[in-house]
Amino acid sequence: MSEKTALPEYADTLAAFHRAFRRELCRAVRAVPLTSGAAVLDVPCGDGFYSALLARRLRPFGKVTAADRSDSYLSAARTAVAAVGDSAAVEFVKADAYHLPFDDAAFDVTWCAQSFISLEDPVRALMEMRRVTRPGGSVAVLEDDDLHRVVLNWPVELEMELRRAAVAASAAKYGSRAALSPARRMRQFLSDAGLTPRGKKTIAADRLAPFGPAVRRFLRLHLRDTRAYLTDFLKPAALAALDRAIDPDHPESLLKRPDATVTCLTTLFIAGR
Repeated sequence: MSEKTALPEYADTLAAFHRAFRRELCRAVRAVPLTSGAAVLDVPCGDGFYSALLARRLRPFGKVTAADRSDSYLSAARTAVAAVGDSAAVEFVKADAYHLPFDDAAFDVTWCAQSFISLEDPVRALMEMRRVTRPGGSVAVLEDDDLHRVVLNWPVELEMELRRAAVAASAAKYGSRAALSPARRMRQFLSDAGLTPRGKKTIAADRLAPFGPAVRRFLRLHLRDTRAYLTDFLKPAALAALDRAIDPDHPESLLKRPDATVTCLTTLFIAGR
């Protein structure tokens, strides 16, 4: 969940991810069952990227309510929605995902994207989403398995070291080795919240070198974050190999390789109320 005042450290990386893989993320939004005039809740709405996509899909009769507990994120969301001309179709509400200030059955669809790594009690949050969704409506969750969210074709030995370090870092930060991958447990979370899982769709986004500016920016930020997150858990040789791979000026840089590829995976879960 967003912090109440400032944007989180990952905000710039997430925004870069949205820009680099917009086409595929739009496909995820199109897969959500929506009807003309639907009322949709986006919680937590974050920077408003998905609020804007949902509002565009619901034109001209639907309504999106974008909720977040962060004033900074609500401000960013207003800017994002205004940029595409849909401000009239979106209401912004300061709210906590665990205590939504809405009546029972207020929405046809509740949408939640890439937020469960920050929600300490996912089932409780989903129960609240279920409460505000009408009977017969849907809760749609777009989530990641961070061990496989960004797949790069760097050396296998480095890949294995990074995954080992990621598991250790997750246990140290979140107290759980599984916390890094909420998508793996999402169907169980949905069932435990009293929802009926209806479908699961994994969206893959492939990009090949030479990368355009949006993908290059995302990769630079993602690799920067990866190094910062894993530094304390990598062996010296693995850390040196990672530094060579992410240094744009090094001959072994992933960004310089003509055969470089990046695949991003994210999964859409649909559950019935």
